[in-house]
Amino acid sequence: MILLGIGHPMLKEQVLSRSGPENGDYRENNPMEMKIADFDDVTYCLKAVDNNLTLFFSMHGYEQIKDYGVQAYLAKVYAGDDVAFNFTSESVQGITYDFSLTCDLSADRGDGTESFAERVSAIKRHVLAACFFYYFETVCSGASADKPLKIPYRQNEAIFLKKGKEDQVVVIFSVTFSDRNDWVVAEVFLREFADVRRDPALQTSPAASFSKNVPGELESIGEEKMENKVYISFVLFNKHWNGPKAEASVSAMCMLRNYLHYHIKASKAFMHMRMRKRADDLLQLLNRAKPPAEGAVEKKTWQGKTVHAQ
Repeated sequence: MILLGIGHPMLKEQVLSRSGPENGDYRENNPMEMKIADFDDVTYCLKAVDNNLTLFFSMHGYEQIKDYGVQAYLAKVYAGDDVAFNFTSESVQGITYDFSLTCDLSADRGDGTESFAERVSAIKRHVLAACFFYYFETVCSGASADKPLKIPYRQNEAIFLKKGKEDQVVVIFSVTFSDRNDWVVAEVFLREFADVRRDPALQTSPAASFSKNVPGELESIGEEKMENKVYISFVLFNKHWNGPKAEASVSAMCMLRNYLHYHIKASKAFMHMRMRKRADDLLQLLNRAKPPAEGAVEKKTWQGKTVHAQ
């Protein structure tokens, strides 16, 4: 299995190539404006002029989740990076972005340059993670958390957070499969998730389950059942969401859909490759089974002239 990184590699590459006093001439001679797409219908726009770099961010459903501690969490993540946020929507080349981040690339961050680039490239993860930690704090405070918190991060898909029994938090993904073949492959992966706790070494991992029926936790919000939609549930225990493992647990949850679909596509590509290889092998067998063609026999008359077949 391949674990996908939480950051966008193109964002990281641009920040690294322009950061630090040693890249001053490059920044001055190469102003840049670049539009970048990401998973989950996220769009970035990078604008670099002189020493300043501005990253514009747009995500489906941001207006519905911006009140779930997004600004406070981003301020916490980037507290030591000397960056400025503008949380008002802006239009760039006809696209409306939800907020922007501006930083000074001329600062000498030394060994921290790469970690700074990682944080900038993972801004989508941080926006989604803010909702998780907002809900975790609500549960810890003892406030009423009976109603699920919905994160509509994609068209027709969402992440739901619901307080479970005692110290549990249930994370539910609604995932739409437009291709029926994708669901056939995905079901194999999801069964592995559901069965993983049978291994004694993994007894403490989150409990996983999946169903095409709407989970009972979502009945109170009137979630509608759809033919091609599947619900994937993970039960996070207290040690997963209220301690040193919380950041890693949230990162894994934020990347789950991308992880699942990446391996679905990779599995289908592998199966197609094996089928093509098998078809080539069968063609070679058939070609070897053909009887050799008989050589043409030259016929001549008694006068020595060659007789040509009609």
